[in-house]
Amino acid sequence: MNKNMSDFDILRFKRLPVEELIENYSKYNNAEILGIIIDKNKKLAYKIAHQFISPRHSLDDLVQVAFTGLLVAINRFDVKQKNKFTTFAYYCIRGEVQHYIRDNNLIRIPRWLWKINTIFNDFIVKFNSENDRYPTKKEISAGINISVENIDEILKARDISFYSYSLDDNVNKNNGAIINRDLIKSKSPRSFDLVIEDKILLWDAIDRLKGLNKKILLLKYIFGFSQEEIGKKMGISQRSVSRNIQNSIDVLKENLI
Repeated sequence: MNKNMSDFDILRFKRLPVEELIENYSKYNNAEILGIIIDKNKKLAYKIAHQFISPRHSLDDLVQVAFTGLLVAINRFDVKQKNKFTTFAYYCIRGEVQHYIRDNNLIRIPRWLWKINTIFNDFIVKFNSENDRYPTKKEISAGINISVENIDEILKARDISFYSYSLDDNVNKNNGAIINRDLIKSKSPRSFDLVIEDKILLWDAIDRLKGLNKKILLLKYIFGFSQEEIGKKMGISQRSVSRNIQNSIDVLKENLI
């Protein structure tokens, strides 16, 4: 199939059931087919987003998260199962919104999974803003530097409730699904950046820190605050922040050896 479809092709595809559209999208990885599928299901995404409006969560943010859930559903839907897509999409979208709310309420989940989801979401939001459409699976793969096969592992992880995870688990089992973080690997090395498997080890090691050291390292390397900003937040001097960071790094080195 050509990269860009003709008006006739678009009209023909618009008449197909969603399940057939997803089958064609899986086969051709065509962005225009993806757009048709999203357009056919956007009312469902908006409807679910409206159910979670609260003073802490704006409709715009919830809608963006809901559409991310829709994209996950499209990429995860198995046409061979002969299930109805709208039912599958409903649970994926609702689960995505619930995950977002749990994350913002600081529910305790593995740092590596939380960070990968953040990278995944940030790329989708940026891509949509710059291109006025949602990315295909191959475009997600290229954008976050994780192979297409490993993207499937991330999508699988997003289908499973975060509540069932243990911080020390490498593999999680829930309703027959297995998430193995060792299967999530970078597509290719990039200059001045850790590969994703090394980042997972680092995030996991940070979770093993205790007390003030952990809080300071999270503020520094997870949330990106400067030492001065951290000092103000924690009520300590910048020098103390610097000393705690070095102590934390020493502990991390021991955990990573």
